[in-house]
Amino acid sequence: MLKEVVNDYAEYLKLDLCNEFQTIQNVIDNMITRLEELTSVLQMIKLKNKDCSIAITEDICRHRNEVTILSKKIFTLSEIVSKLQQNVEMLEKRVEKAELDFGVQTDNKLKSLFKPFLKRKDSQSVSPSITAQDKFVFSSVLDKFEESDK
Repeated sequence: MLKEVVNDYAEYLKLDLCNEFQTIQNVIDNMITRLEELTSVLQMIKLKNKDCSIAITEDICRHRNEVTILSKKIFTLSEIVSKLQQNVEMLEKRVEKAELDFGVQTDNKLKSLFKPFLKRKDSQSVSPSITAQDKFVFSSVLDKFEESDK
């Protein structure tokens, strides 16, 4: 009986090293093949990136003057919009002041439209004339266009 038990356990300890090493060798060969494929793909990508970066660099150099001119035009338009905004704000203040001076009410436009016709002649007051100090001149934006052409 002891001999049978020893024989049974001996079967567990028997190893087929050639077969096991062959399996490991196959796995290693498969991994090397995949690694070589990956390396070749990465080299192709690197070459394509190099070609793309060269083309993009050439395009940037070729269009640099156009981009510079465009940025100057955008800056000029920004200044023009700012100047127009200042002019509109100044005009709005003047309109509000004139409305207050002439008693124009903006809440009832129909009454305010007919108010000058409904006033009595004796109650008309002399409207204050605009003095030289009250006059203002809008800043011109055309000179910006002339400057940007230069």
